Amino acid sequence: MDTCFVQEMHKFISQHTMIEDGETVLVAVSGGADSLALLYGLHTLQTHLKCHFHVVHLNHGLRQDSVSDAEFVHEHSKKLDLPFTSHTVDLYGLNKQWKLSLEAAGRKARYEFYESVSAQIGATKVALGHHQDDVAETLLMNLIRGGGSKGLTGIEPIRDGKFIRPLLRFTRTDIETYIASIDVGPRQDSTNTDMRFLRNRIRHELIPLLEQKYNPNIKTGLNRTADILGTESAYLDEITREVYNTCKLPFSESKCITLDRTQFLQNHIVLQRRIIRHSISELVGHVNDFTYEHCRAILNIIKRDKPNAEITLPNGLRFRRAYQQLIIEKTPVDVGHFSYLLNIPGKTYICELDAEIEAAVYDIPRGCVTSVPDGINEAMFDYNAIQLPLQVRNRIAGDRFQPHGMEGTKKIKDYLMDSKVPRRDRDRIPILISGNDIMWVIGFTTSERYKVDHHTQRVLHLYYGNREISS
Repeated sequence: MDTCFVQEMHKFISQHTMIEDGETVLVAVSGGADSLALLYGLHTLQTHLKCHFHVVHLNHGLRQDSVSDAEFVHEHSKKLDLPFTSHTVDLYGLNKQWKLSLEAAGRKARYEFYESVSAQIGATKVALGHHQDDVAETLLMNLIRGGGSKGLTGIEPIRDGKFIRPLLRFTRTDIETYIASIDVGPRQDSTNTDMRFLRNRIRHELIPLLEQKYNPNIKTGLNRTADILGTESAYLDEITREVYNTCKLPFSESKCITLDRTQFLQNHIVLQRRIIRHSISELVGHVNDFTYEHCRAILNIIKRDKPNAEITLPNGLRFRRAYQQLIIEKTPVDVGHFSYLLNIPGKTYICELDAEIEAAVYDIPRGCVTSVPDGINEAMFDYNAIQLPLQVRNRIAGDRFQPHGMEGTKKIKDYLMDSKVPRRDRDRIPILISGNDIMWVIGFTTSERYKVDHHTQRVLHLYYGNREISS
């Protein structure tokens, strides 16, 4: 059994390209049967996988004998001649601090620990001991909680390109048989039978009842369902990314995503919900604590006649509608007044907006003007018409400019009002100044006075964007 188990494990790792040559992989080991099977299976394959393993163990501090678990895992690490790192947390304290359930707080603490050790030793993967029984339990748990289709897709073999699950091909019975065959005795964690936890109630009560009364192969059926839904969800994710990019307006930032309401409403409700979740994930990296009720409230604001409304979301986010703009943002702070001299050529970072402007200057033959950018996040100006140095600042009282294509001038205040920019956001709009003249209302339009035409011989080419995007 041990040879067959390890061979199947190797096939599964190869099938999903979980580990590349030379990588350092953290192996998360609690001391239970699943994690020991993971540890010993990977160790057997180490030569074939051409990688390095580092054992990690997190003590949640839930039991008096939990220190013995760390010692137990350390002994196995030494036996296999593998480096070992452990850490202890006060999960009850974190549970209160983070305002999460014990299960959710434990998960958050584990992943923060994995990320911390990965950064310290340069690990690029984290191996976890999830298996087919976990998939069945997770699907039922999300179904009971009222999770959407995304929550019914089970557990991915690879998540975020980093967290790998080499045991997903196996059942708990397979794993226990393998552990017995190599004469390794696992630790017994009493919290695995604590019925305060929903997963334990599903494992020890619900699934046995379903097996006995309804379907003896219920776990196999649930895994197949998760696989089907996972494939369909991946397909919908691809479509979601495409329509999200169509809806997303170009002046979105790292702390704020703005969607076009008209474009958004052209999509089916299935995609609308996914676009909202995708936007939140883009901002904070996950959709934890974001519920169906939050999504329904957002859709209600989007679809009703009232042009301005907002709601508070979990994880420091806010959704608001401003006319035809749908804005999901990290709760902003008052930027105050800012002013910077533009580096030409080079980059100018605007810390209040976490954004930068990149400038380049070059010559063009007279009369050979190529296509000119739209003046939203990219602009081109006649270099010989400007007065150096150039300044980037937010608006001040009395600002006026001549918008591109217009003969007269207009107050910045009126222009932003006409552009449906909410009052609270108007001081966050960067403006490029030449002397006392406005050249560019960044994110909107350029000034007619500095446009490139057939007389232009030298141009100033500018790009504005989030620092992470433009660097």
